Amino acid sequence: MSDKGNVGLNGRVLYTGIERCPVCGRDTLHVMEILYNDPVFGDLILYSNQCDNCGYRRTDIQYLNSRGPSRITYEVRDEEDVYRTYIFRSKNAKVFSPELGFEITPGPEAEAMITTMEGLLLRLLDVADSMEVLNEGDDAVVSKLREFKNRVRDALKGRFKFTVIIEDPTGNSTLKPPQGRENNLHIEPLNQG
Repeated sequence: MSDKGNVGLNGRVLYTGIERCPVCGRDTLHVMEILYNDPVFGDLILYSNQCDNCGYRRTDIQYLNSRGPSRITYEVRDEEDVYRTYIFRSKNAKVFSPELGFEITPGPEAEAMITTMEGLLLRLLDVADSMEVLNEGDDAVVSKLREFKNRVRDALKGRFKFTVIIEDPTGNSTLKPPQGRENNLHIEPLNQG
């Protein structure tokens, strides 16, 4: 079912329909494609899939305009940076922090991520909790995970300064700092040599 004229949340619906779910195989997957024109990213298509039967969900963003490979660097200094900084990561981008000691790399099933800095830190805590359970017999690994979680908890409270770096070969990721802190954001070409 094509729905080319409707507008949803400042976007134009390109397609909506019910399709076969890749997980459970039933015709219960709601599919939606919306075209947006964003002042920061340009034209992009948001893909959303959700199955009523098994709960499978997938969201992705396809950027129609590339700004070229880029490296984005931002120093998170306090609680305002944690709670009021937004991260827009394309599915092709790597996100990491040398001080916190994490790296999120793209893979074949990577999805775009739109979150706050707080949301990113909370996801890191969730992953570290899961890894701690999986490694409960290895005291050295568990100790390192607990140290990591303590740094992340301090970062959530603005007591641990850290840098977030986003390297995107497509140039479609960005970071939006709190108002008045734009000068702390550094964007440079990413040398892929």
